[in-house]
Amino acid sequence: MEATPAQLESLKTLMREMSAADLSILETVPQTLEQEESVRLVTVSGSKNDLLWSQMVALDWMKQEGPLEEHPASKVYIVSREARDPLEGLLLDLKRDELPKILNELRRDIPPMIGPRVIASGGTPADLVMMLAGIVQSTMRRYIREDLHEEFLKAVYDRARDLSGMKQS
Repeated sequence: MEATPAQLESLKTLMREMSAADLSILETVPQTLEQEESVRLVTVSGSKNDLLWSQMVALDWMKQEGPLEEHPASKVYIVSREARDPLEGLLLDLKRDELPKILNELRRDIPPMIGPRVIASGGTPADLVMMLAGIVQSTMRRYIREDLHEEFLKAVYDRARDLSGMKQS
């Protein structure tokens, strides 16, 4: 079953409230499903994992089994290989939700590290441009596949052009 945007938001809301340890359990599932037909997860009734996984049962991403014999209060969930892609997509979406926060932090923290130092060294606007271009080039070489360099540089140019047209607030 394909989840609606509202269902995905509900899942992400629950996931944001989970501890890193609880979330790490779910993060290992897609990789494990590359090798296994299914994954068995165990939790206790009423836990954050139980609340999240119950919603995933409603989406047919998981099935619920009876409790472990030695732990009657346990809840057992089975994740099949078919759930791998939707889970992986959900986890990626959750990570991508952090991008605006990261951008705001970088926009706040990085300019004061560059501008004042260049200006204090007698730098001109052209020098500042060269510094920024060098940082872009270094980032590109380290983190972007070589066959995507042109596309990356075009995107940087397009965003810089877009930003220059925006009024500063």
